[in-house]
Amino acid sequence: MNVNPVLLKEIKVRMRSWKVVCLIIAYLSVLALVALFLMFSIQRQMYYSNMDPSMTVSVYTTLAVMQFMLIVFIAPSLTSGTISGERERQTLDLLLCTKMPSRSIIIGKLFSSISQVILLVVASFPVFSIVFMFGGISALEVFKLFLFYIVVSITMGSIGIFFSTYIKKTTASNVMTYGFVLFLLFGTLFINVFYTSFLIRGTPYNKVFPLSYINPLTGFVSLLSDQFGGYGMAGSILPGVYIPLPRTSIQRNTGLDVIPLWQINLAANLILSSVLIFLSTIKINPIKRRRFKKIKK
Repeated sequence: MNVNPVLLKEIKVRMRSWKVVCLIIAYLSVLALVALFLMFSIQRQMYYSNMDPSMTVSVYTTLAVMQFMLIVFIAPSLTSGTISGERERQTLDLLLCTKMPSRSIIIGKLFSSISQVILLVVASFPVFSIVFMFGGISALEVFKLFLFYIVVSITMGSIGIFFSTYIKKTTASNVMTYGFVLFLLFGTLFINVFYTSFLIRGTPYNKVFPLSYINPLTGFVSLLSDQFGGYGMAGSILPGVYIPLPRTSIQRNTGLDVIPLWQINLAANLILSSVLIFLSTIKINPIKRRRFKKIKK
């Protein structure tokens, strides 16, 4: 089995450091403390009254939001300086002179950078398993959440490595990366709220602006809404970014169910990541860049 040389080298260098171990211990400790605090609150509530299923939802939602914020704001910083850093250290030409294709360089840099984030996500599964004690959340739902995390981390990392490839300075690459991420999270959300509130107001069911399909925040809220069996919670937070439960006339006639928005978001993020990786591969290789310019002409 052939392993990407860049990925293998980067992982060996990163995992030898005690910083990775300390980071995992610190992160899991914070998650565990938050989970224990919420469990203590639930036990006090159970002492005075009956068990409310919404308490399990609160624990699960809190941990899920913490994980999501970690991925969205840390993953881009890990990749936004990968290629530009090699260029500043004048080692990029050495990589390009090897027999590795440019695709392997980009993919190796991408997955070696986000490997720490994926490791934190996987290592936090035992903390999430605490919610199984109270019921209301199944292992399949947690698996869906973790799958969504991995896809979002790849998307955030692809955005960072794209700007790192096209911008020579690491500082400028970081600024452009986080600017694009903020627009993707909140800019598209603002456009969607404006679209649903003013342009299609009065329709029998909510619609979603097409640009919102690539918004990870929209997909995250849609996933939580789908897992909790309704759009009450998600709809109160982000109006218009979910597909409602009532069946439309088209569904009644065809018998087809609505595709959950988070599944569409997963597919859209995978396509976006593939496009960004492809463009980064073209940019990093001078020969492919010339061929691509000739094709466009």
